Amino acid sequence: MSKGNLSKIDNLGRVVIPKSIRKALNIEHNDEISMSVEGENLIISKGYQSCGICESKDIKFQIGKKFLCFKCVENIKDL
Repeated sequence: MSKGNLSKIDNLGRVVIPKSIRKALNIEHNDEISMSVEGENLIISKGYQSCGICESKDIKFQIGKKFLCFKCVENIKDL
């Protein structure tokens, strides 16, 4: 399935996700979404990203396509 729309960012940095896309992803009011960067693309996904090591939802770092929480980064530094 491919959906596409053109939107503008407002003066507060907000963008509206069109109804057709929200419907296609079953995104409803107050659902969490996740944003990440791949190259020059902004990727918006339904749900949240979790730490690739401990699965914490408190993400502080992204390395490539991997997400890490602060605690796991600190633990890695201690190795």
